[in-house]
Amino acid sequence: MVIAQDNYEIRHINFHGNKTLDKQFLLDAMSIKEVSFLEKVMTKEERSLYNEELVNMDMQRLRTTYRSEGFLDVKATLRPLTINEKNQNVKLDIDIEEGEPVLVDTVTFNFEKEKLSFDTDSLLKRLNRNLKLKKGTRFRDQDLYSDVSLIENALKSLGYAYATADYNLDLNLKTFVTGVEYSVNSGPKSYVGETQITGNENVSEQFIRKQLKYKKGELYNKSLLNKTRRSLYQLQLFRVVSVLPQTGADTLMNPIDVKINVDEAPRLRTRFGLGYGTEDKFRAFLDLNYKSFLGKARHLNLYLKHSALVPYSASIRWIQPQLFGIMNSSIEINPFLSRNAEPGYDTRTYGLNVPLTYHFNPRLNSSLNYYLEDVEQTIEPGDPEFPDMESDKFPYNKSGIIFTTVFNNSNPRFSPREGMNLSLGLKVNGYLFGGDFSYTRLMGDIRSYYRIGEVVLAARIMAGGISSADSSGFVPVEDRFYSGGSNSVRGWNRSDLGPKRESGSPLGGKSIMEANLELRYNLFWRLSAVVFMDAGNVWLPSFEYHINELSYAAGGGLRIETPVGPIRFDVGFPVWNQKKSPQFFISVGQAF
Repeated sequence: MVIAQDNYEIRHINFHGNKTLDKQFLLDAMSIKEVSFLEKVMTKEERSLYNEELVNMDMQRLRTTYRSEGFLDVKATLRPLTINEKNQNVKLDIDIEEGEPVLVDTVTFNFEKEKLSFDTDSLLKRLNRNLKLKKGTRFRDQDLYSDVSLIENALKSLGYAYATADYNLDLNLKTFVTGVEYSVNSGPKSYVGETQITGNENVSEQFIRKQLKYKKGELYNKSLLNKTRRSLYQLQLFRVVSVLPQTGADTLMNPIDVKINVDEAPRLRTRFGLGYGTEDKFRAFLDLNYKSFLGKARHLNLYLKHSALVPYSASIRWIQPQLFGIMNSSIEINPFLSRNAEPGYDTRTYGLNVPLTYHFNPRLNSSLNYYLEDVEQTIEPGDPEFPDMESDKFPYNKSGIIFTTVFNNSNPRFSPREGMNLSLGLKVNGYLFGGDFSYTRLMGDIRSYYRIGEVVLAARIMAGGISSADSSGFVPVEDRFYSGGSNSVRGWNRSDLGPKRESGSPLGGKSIMEANLELRYNLFWRLSAVVFMDAGNVWLPSFEYHINELSYAAGGGLRIETPVGPIRFDVGFPVWNQKKSPQFFISVGQAF
């Protein structure tokens, strides 16, 4: 057998038989890394060199990783090395025999009930709903530690600041099942003492104290300390907020003082950016934020933007967090002026938005926005919608409300690999709110992300409809639906799919349906590739959809991860359509 030389580059690492844990998870557990030729050339990433001792240590790390994931009988063996003497590199092939995983059979609790001042039945019900290790689940060390923390925190939110939880495992290696018994020591009931605040310079201590969700002398409750930290952080006045109980495990100090330390964010923050995209061409923005405007938590935002699609836009936002002291809420007053030069219309708009937003939790939020707008549309010569207009300008007023709800548990933020993003929007213009037209616009968008081995499957479906209450049925051009473009059906240019005017410019419609399917695969470094299939169309009538009239596009692209999101290069080909020319797109951010 050929024996590899030390210091040969490790070019590839392949796993065989790893049905449960994917390659990236296993690579993260190892100290040696695979570095492809392109990575070596383009990124100058430090090479991993073959060393028998290091490889043997990593084989042991793989076994330890599998055992921590519940596979106690795992076997990991290294195949004979594939050696390239000419290029002085090696390829590692590792066989994994996972074996049977250990499953949880029973979960029991042992409380010192004589020390508790409450009925444990309701606590047990809550714990059993939230435990990660339940009957029938695969045993994982990480889940065990998470459940121990869950139990301790539950008691600490009921007044027992010194509560501890331990565990015993009843493991049967013949049947690969285990029982989990938690022994809980509540410790003494505790109360809140003094609160000390440090680190604040511009924000007054009195204002910070108004955010406290607990009071001196009350029963200790860790969840209220966490709520206080979130409340302070959501004011956007601080970069760091810590709320630390001054417990003493040795002395069982009681009452328990609390120390709050804050690191204030700069009062004035400026961001600006330049970029280019195939749709918006050259673009630039300036974003100014002034914290603690007129004191307390209010802040002021000025946002200026320019691109080919938005020749000018100026927006001022006055933001008041925690309206009427309600945590997780905010209200804004937002006057703005903008011009939109889309393929299907050219409008100038100035107006006012007053959105009221509430965050139910980090994943779910809703917003109710009242708007008032003065719009002037530039009429295209020969537009049949305006046969008797003497001027090339069509002014009108809009007034109404927009209600939106968003649920988003996808992560990571810029390039999700798992989770779901669901958004629903309802716009009611006119009617009791006034304005020149009365119509209702409804839209829903669902996006899902799944990891399948090393591939991410991303899927999206969107549908919307507009209903007009006016005899003319007229809907302003900026509120109609359009399809086609870098974030839509990528075989067509922006807004180019759907009804057209006689001139060929996009007319827009009152019904839309789109669907996208994308496979994303990381190549190396920060570069990834995608293949996609898109479908969609727009129809003139309200809430009318014809599946057999959908248009389709297929293609692929590259993504380069950056701090502001992935830079995207896509090429889309119309399929099952007489139009054959491909469309190219450069943009920032994933398509969905």
